[in-house]
Amino acid sequence: MAKVDLARRAEIGREKRARTRAQIVEAGATLLGGRTNEAITVDAVVEAAGVAKGTFYYHFKSIGELAAAVGAGLSQSFDELLTPARLERPDPVDRLSFAFIKFLEKASADTDWARLVIQSSQSPIEFGMGVRANLKADIEEAIAQGRVSVRDVELAADIAIGIWLEVTRGIIERGPRPGTTGQALDATLRALGLSQR
Repeated sequence: MAKVDLARRAEIGREKRARTRAQIVEAGATLLGGRTNEAITVDAVVEAAGVAKGTFYYHFKSIGELAAAVGAGLSQSFDELLTPARLERPDPVDRLSFAFIKFLEKASADTDWARLVIQSSQSPIEFGMGVRANLKADIEEAIAQGRVSVRDVELAADIAIGIWLEVTRGIIERGPRPGTTGQALDATLRALGLSQR
C-alpha cells in the first residue's frame, strides 16, 4: 500500500482552493466592470468562472463580498505598480503624497475601478492590506522624524485612507473636478499635522 503524504495532500488542496478563488475573482472582475453588484448574479459568476454554485458560496457569502475581493485586488495591483516609483522618493511624506495623488488620479480616470476599490473598503479583511502597510511604514518614518503631530500610526492611516475614500466617493458621484486632488492632499497632510522642516 502506498504511503499518503498528508502534508502534501493538504498543500495541493490549498493550492487548488486558491486557484479556484482566483478564477471566481477574475470572472467577477470581468462581470463587474461598469456594472453594479445588483446587475450581477451568482449564476452568471459561476458560469463565467466554470465552477459550481456551491463552490462560489464556499469562497464568498455574496456578490458584495466578491466585489470587495475584486476591489482589493485592483487596489493591491495598482499599489504594486506604483511601488518602484514611490520607493525612489527618500522622503516619507513625499512617498505618502505621491501614492495618495496617484490613487486619486486613478479614481478620477477610472470610476469603475474606484467603485470596486470603495466596495472593498467595506471588508476590513479584503481592503488593501499591502496599501495600508506601505502607508503605515511611511507614516511611522514621518513620526520618527518629527514631521507629523498625529503619533498613533493606525489613527494616521485611518485619517489618510478615510479622506481618500470620501474624496473618491465624491468623484464617483459628482465626477472629477479641477483641483480636487491637490486640495484633498493638502487636507490630508494638515489632518496628520504635517510640520515643515
